Amino acid sequence: MSSALWGLWLFTSLIYQGNSLPPLNPNLKISYQFEDSGVNTLRYFRVGEQGFCERQAIYEFSGETLRQQVVWLHPENASWCGQDVDMQMGYESWSPAWLEDGKFHLAVMMGEENLIYVWERSPTKGPQNF
Repeated sequence: MSSALWGLWLFTSLIYQGNSLPPLNPNLKISYQFEDSGVNTLRYFRVGEQGFCERQAIYEFSGETLRQQVVWLHPENASWCGQDVDMQMGYESWSPAWLEDGKFHLAVMMGEENLIYVWERSPTKGPQNF
């Protein structure tokens, strides 16, 4: 298990067609917590809106690919969370992922285009309600 991802990561920007962009919705807050146990927690919410989505997955990170399988959903997730396949029990994914300049990059297919989410390590291990 690679220790390179261990800790809390906060979503800070996107790369689309080679261009770095701020988050499309500045009120959307997303965090990833990677544990040495091989479990990660993905959590997101929108500032000023009710509800959140949170799940845990077992993961493997090769330095080039992040494999995940959802194994737990927060019982208080908002009703709309199930529209996101990454918030569905048992969902498995293999995504291009890498570390570059101290940031975690995760590529996600949106239609026929790759959208790269960029995450920065949080200086604290505190709660994910940033």
